[in-house]
Amino acid sequence: MTKTLRTILVDDEPGAIANLEALLRGYPSIAVIASVTNAMQAVDAILENQPDVVFLDIQMPGRTGFEIARDLLDSAFFPKIIFSTAFDKFAIGAIRHAAFDFLVKPVNPEELKQAIDRLQQIPSKSIQTDQLARLIERTLSKPRIKISNTGGFSLVDPADIIYIQADWNYSVLFFDKEKSELATMNIGLLEESLPKNDFFRISRSVIINVTYLKKVNRKKRQALLIKDGQEYTFQIPLLNIRKMERFLE
Repeated sequence: MTKTLRTILVDDEPGAIANLEALLRGYPSIAVIASVTNAMQAVDAILENQPDVVFLDIQMPGRTGFEIARDLLDSAFFPKIIFSTAFDKFAIGAIRHAAFDFLVKPVNPEELKQAIDRLQQIPSKSIQTDQLARLIERTLSKPRIKISNTGGFSLVDPADIIYIQADWNYSVLFFDKEKSELATMNIGLLEESLPKNDFFRISRSVIINVTYLKKVNRKKRQALLIKDGQEYTFQIPLLNIRKMERFLE
């Protein structure tokens, strides 16, 4: 006999909760015991009701779903979590990295069915703890930075940036050999928003992410970066090589 899963829905949009609740009525194994529209009250509601499953929205005013997940980790109560989000590449990438299930809003009934089918297969609490820890590390330990562009702005995880190159008064952020983004910010202004310990300006026109730095050749005055097997080589003045050595100490 399939166990009935006591479930809480957390979403700041009442319409999204109503839609999900209507879809879940088709699943006898799911019993919705509460819904929360105020993210600030979500943790208290979850700890009070001790649900088996939480459908947790990510983008909410006051607190994000990731912050709520962090508080659950701190409380040592680990319900099964299915995140929901409007299409957000950063959020979805982080959730996939931590091996959590997720739904893209508006919720597709077939994707919901697949997520519910997987609920019974979610692993032990000890593995869930590791999942939450990975998620928090990826989303909350190193906040995204805001990059102005011609259409408005983007939120970028600095860890995804390999290097930045000046383009007159603009700058180009490179994420791999085929993916880049033009920022309507000069390289000096952009440099100020980067994590200080991870990025070094090797010349007037180039900033590198030292996380990917593998080798420096003093004779050729070159810096070699490697990410995902791809190599990136840059000229670097001898004086800046010495500065970078001090920076890396």
